[in-house]
Amino acid sequence: MTRHLGVASKKTNNRPYTGFDGVATGITPGLDMLIRRLEKETGRGLWNNGAYGVRDMKGKPGNPSVHATGRAVDMSWRDMPDQRGKPNYRPQAQKVIDTLVANADALGLEMIIDYFPHPWGRAWRCDRGRWRKYDNRTVSGAPGGDWYHIEISPALARSPEAMKTALDKAFSPNPPQP
Repeated sequence: MTRHLGVASKKTNNRPYTGFDGVATGITPGLDMLIRRLEKETGRGLWNNGAYGVRDMKGKPGNPSVHATGRAVDMSWRDMPDQRGKPNYRPQAQKVIDTLVANADALGLEMIIDYFPHPWGRAWRCDRGRWRKYDNRTVSGAPGGDWYHIEISPALARSPEAMKTALDKAFSPNPPQP
């Protein structure tokens, strides 16, 4: 069930980007809340394609992945035989991502990588508050990737209550207007 999404753009305060800040023991409670809510909001049109894992960034040996912190997830829209994903779901998935970005400060959103667009994907980061389209091979999996990499702040990762409150506001039927 996808409800009306509150995508009214809100200016971010260009918060600092955390990146890798140490290895966790698993998925953080706030990230777990985000994953479950995105799957629910989209009727599993977006699904967890991988969250916690201690490894280097793909294609960047020696650079630890934020997945190891328990604060990053890859959410895919790929249509799978087991009811995950939906055919031709990218446009709807993008509306959900727009909602996350519009509510980035409240959600503690730090980065989204979109592997799909040509020529080499794009990324949104909290320290610039906007999307950057890549014009060279910057991330492994682009172009044409069928997932979004999403990172959240340590504060929201530790607080499922704060994440739930922020998600309730972002995905309310009548989101607040700026």
